[in-house]
Amino acid sequence: MICGTLTIFGASPTAPPPVLRLSEFQKQSWQVEDGLPENNVRMIDQQADGRLLLATSSGLSTFDGRRFESFPVPRSSDGEAVNAFLRTKDGTLWIGTDGRGLLRYGADGTLIDISERAGHMNERIRNLYEDAKGALWIATQNGIERYQHNELKAFEKAGMISGDITTPFAEDDYGGMLFVTSNGLFQIEGDTWKPYPLRTVGMGRPVAVYRDLQHRLWVGTMNGMVQLNPRIHGGYSEIVAARIPSPVTVILSDANGNIWVGTRHGGVRRIRSNGASFSVDSWSSKDGLTDDSICSMFVDREQNLWIGSQTGGLSRWRKAAFAPYSEPESLSATIAANVFSDSHGDIWLGTWGAGLFRVHDGRTLNATPPGMSAMTPIRTIAENGHGQIWIGTWFDGLYRYDGHAYRHYLLGTESPGNAVSSILVDRKGGLWIGTYIGLLYFADGEPQAKRSLFLDTKLITSMLEDQDGSVLVGTSTGLFRVRDGRSTQITNLPNAHVLSITRDSLGYTWIGTKAGGLSLLREDHLQSLGEKSEVPMLPINTAIEDGDGHLWLGTIRGIVRVKVAALHDVADGRESSLAPIFFGREDGMRSSECVGTSLPAAARAPDGTLWFVTSKGFVHTTDVAENLVHTHPIHPTLGWTLTDDMNPAHALEGDHIVMSPSQPDATFLFNVIELSNPSHIEFRYRLKGYDADWITTHSRSVRYRRLPSGSYSFALQARRSGEPWEAVTTTVQVRQRSHFYQTWYFYLAMLLLAGILAIQAFRQRVRFVKGQIGVVLEERNRIARECHDTLMAGFAAISWQLEATSKLFRTSELTDTPAAQSCELARSMVSHCQAEARRIIWDLRDTEEMTNILSHALSRTISAHDPGDGIQITLRVEGEEIPLAPAYVHHLMSIGQEAVLNAMKHASPTHIAVHLRYEASALQLLIRDDGCGFRGDTSKVGHFGIAVMEERARKVGGVLRVQSSLNGGTDVSVNVTFHSLQIMTPQTMKAEGRYVVPWIGI
Repeated sequence: MICGTLTIFGASPTAPPPVLRLSEFQKQSWQVEDGLPENNVRMIDQQADGRLLLATSSGLSTFDGRRFESFPVPRSSDGEAVNAFLRTKDGTLWIGTDGRGLLRYGADGTLIDISERAGHMNERIRNLYEDAKGALWIATQNGIERYQHNELKAFEKAGMISGDITTPFAEDDYGGMLFVTSNGLFQIEGDTWKPYPLRTVGMGRPVAVYRDLQHRLWVGTMNGMVQLNPRIHGGYSEIVAARIPSPVTVILSDANGNIWVGTRHGGVRRIRSNGASFSVDSWSSKDGLTDDSICSMFVDREQNLWIGSQTGGLSRWRKAAFAPYSEPESLSATIAANVFSDSHGDIWLGTWGAGLFRVHDGRTLNATPPGMSAMTPIRTIAENGHGQIWIGTWFDGLYRYDGHAYRHYLLGTESPGNAVSSILVDRKGGLWIGTYIGLLYFADGEPQAKRSLFLDTKLITSMLEDQDGSVLVGTSTGLFRVRDGRSTQITNLPNAHVLSITRDSLGYTWIGTKAGGLSLLREDHLQSLGEKSEVPMLPINTAIEDGDGHLWLGTIRGIVRVKVAALHDVADGRESSLAPIFFGREDGMRSSECVGTSLPAAARAPDGTLWFVTSKGFVHTTDVAENLVHTHPIHPTLGWTLTDDMNPAHALEGDHIVMSPSQPDATFLFNVIELSNPSHIEFRYRLKGYDADWITTHSRSVRYRRLPSGSYSFALQARRSGEPWEAVTTTVQVRQRSHFYQTWYFYLAMLLLAGILAIQAFRQRVRFVKGQIGVVLEERNRIARECHDTLMAGFAAISWQLEATSKLFRTSELTDTPAAQSCELARSMVSHCQAEARRIIWDLRDTEEMTNILSHALSRTISAHDPGDGIQITLRVEGEEIPLAPAYVHHLMSIGQEAVLNAMKHASPTHIAVHLRYEASALQLLIRDDGCGFRGDTSKVGHFGIAVMEERARKVGGVLRVQSSLNGGTDVSVNVTFHSLQIMTPQTMKAEGRYVVPWIGI
């Protein structure tokens, strides 16, 4: 392999482009396992939308950097092997097939077979070219053809075009055309052509011809590359640019004037002009190329180099944010230990058992100290104020390099279990040496017998001199500060194992521990930044600041770049989050794992380049990493599907979606064509009316399931990682139609139906209750009939018998004897039972509705016992009447009824007055008659009514008073307070579930 240098794509034309080795390009490959239709990629180009268009034996396909899709052409060409294609200036796509000839695919979707129309059957198209006049040149197995003004003209005598010729046309600046066939190189002007023999000896037969972006003509041969320079008097002079031991298959130039050459079996060559000479770099399968047989090459708008091989699929080469520095530079990818940038501009590379190296003037030199075994691990590197380099080893002590020679120091603690893990030279020149068993301090900066020991038995992981001259020391068991010969521990660490300590340019000190994330040290107090700050919660093994105010964090999952000012805003509470940029394998790193076992694990070169140690070698930044802000905006494409088909090619487009009630799921598909690094594209979306806030994602789709009916608006924005969100928002209006049972008129109908059902249920309930009451009334009437026909008849017979018996016991003088009096008492008792039985029978037969109004019950009772013309009964109500519970009404009504019946039966009155008076807190029921009255004990023989009335008065919490005088009438009164009564209101009746039903005497 010839090692050289390579100019990057897209460099400024006014400044010397930075040199990038072939090994430092970021390379990625795709094969059939990754979705590529065929591993034989015959041609590559880029469409207007940014996608790559690929020709394979399975037809045309597109690639957006993430996935491959079939190119939508009519079915008649599906699966047709395609060797070449060309989109001309008028937008027509010309497709060169491998057996069907030339196809013209118009913008209107029509497909026309040009070859068959011209009578060229089964034609194989090798390549296509459009000249400055718009003529289409076609390379076929039968020779060269030209399609112009709808006519196809053949130049068959020039010879056939074999399948390994993929770059057959080149147009000069004078209207002429050069082309290559199996017979050699030819020149054509108008309709005449002639051979053009190469005079250069030993280059072999011409197999490719090409005009680069600088209008230079190149001829690829079986053995190399020749540059043709026009002469003043016609013809060309020939310059051998490179001798290549493999036939040339494809030639390509980039924006910097570099010529890329693909060969049949020798991989890729890069030719760079150095004035009168050329430099050549090569890359083959021995260096990691997927295949040495190159079929196609292409440079896209982002200056990525795409390579299509015969069996190795599709590869992308690009200048990434990071470039590896390992095997091609004579360093194994697994031995990187530490990296240090000294004050002289050199980069020191320490390894795990492969010695020490120094990068000086672009060359990697072995700088292993004499006498030190190459197997000795380099554990740490530092520099003092005199420009001397200190090298700490695992078990071989210290080495110092003064620019000319090395000096070896032993600390007396060397062993396989101990190492010099960290070195710090303070501002006073003192030398601090951290080991696995403590911290040593040499005040005069030279390891000697006079030393100070701190943090005995502790493993020192990192050190930093603070602004006040004290030294912060990180260990595997905590963070300490050494000041004035004393050490104090700093508590409240997220994790006791300290990995890194760094101070930024604004004076903030940051601590990284095994717990992950960053912690800010403020006056021996640590403030951790949580996950919401977007600082990765990963162990940060190293941190370093560049010259543009960015802090670079090396983690086990990649490198993260954050703005120092934004980090301060988050730490001080001015902002809640920042926008970090993540770098990994897609950005040129061979491994995303940044290690920090040895120190330092990162360094900043004088030119601003940052170096890091990874598990697969050293990497350094390129200008891509420092200039990630792009000038051209990105606009995402947005489509949607209402099915499970997630193919973006089948997605629907538009600014409005109407979803039927039976389709509650919607999937939004979005994308940004970024061929360089699609993983750096971030999206945020929000379904207004459904999502509370923006949702950020790296995915290209989002699905909403079972959307409620209503109107929504889906908004989408995109950005590159670390950049602000684009101001342009792509929106789609979404309307989810309602099911008929979700409409307002359905709810109204349901409400009306519920009302109708409630009314119907109430009616059914009333009918049911009436039926039950009818049964009860019928049974009551039956009982009343039985009582009247049996019980009353029995009482009457007993009364008659007692009356007859009492007559027998009377004397002749008609005076009552004791026996007669006893019979009279029994007859009186039977009479009372007859009265009670009549009242009960009357209650059972009373079919009037029950009432909670006492005056209504009294009025009904008075009416039922109308004495006729002899006695007048009146009822008077005074005050505002209050509803009472039915049981209370019954007892008070019974008292009034008993008092009226007693007066009618025993007092012979002419007027009975019933007076019901309602006061503020009580009621009074008064029954007054003007009868004969009585005098003496009211409980004499045969009088039970007053005792019953007293019992009923007590049940309602009242007091019964009876006042009477001989021939002075009788007053019966009941006084009841309201607090002892159950007052019935509509609310209490409803709450207790009471209904107005016929009175049944309870």
